[in-house]
Amino acid sequence: MKNLILLFSGLLFSANAFAVPYTGFYQTIDDETNLPKSIVALYEYKDSDKAKLAGRIIALYDEKGDITETLNNPVKIADKVDGSPKYVGLDIIWNMDWDEEDSEYTDGKIMDPKKGSVYSSVIWKDHNDKLRVRGKIGPFGRTQTWNVLSTSDLPAELQNTDTKNWKPIIRD
Repeated sequence: MKNLILLFSGLLFSANAFAVPYTGFYQTIDDETNLPKSIVALYEYKDSDKAKLAGRIIALYDEKGDITETLNNPVKIADKVDGSPKYVGLDIIWNMDWDEEDSEYTDGKIMDPKKGSVYSSVIWKDHNDKLRVRGKIGPFGRTQTWNVLSTSDLPAELQNTDTKNWKPIIRD
């Protein structure tokens, strides 16, 4: 019986060894206007045998706060990004490692798609369960607060978005 309990505990631990926190959908807020800017899907992917976190833009808002573009109808081009991809569908976060001790993601990258610039990144949740996303160069940087969205908050066409097989397209 003891061996059975140890086996079950080991299986349970190994099943959760690859699960990463904070996956889901988030609304980004424009630093200047304080209005919604985009919806980003944070998703898990495997790099060798290690689980990593990445983030892809799946929708854009206009200046009135209405969603104008989604994965089904991307329009605007990120002309400062290598290859001039569309904003919607663009991976802006990648290679994030979970730091269990500090309960945050570190060692990854975040891109400012308007500038095409890539920065080091740290991601954590604050005491209000808001996602905090920081892009930085050394000790200097900028932190944004992203709002958690449930699937029902998404436009109907995005409610069945399946990120299981996504892998980031990295544009350094």
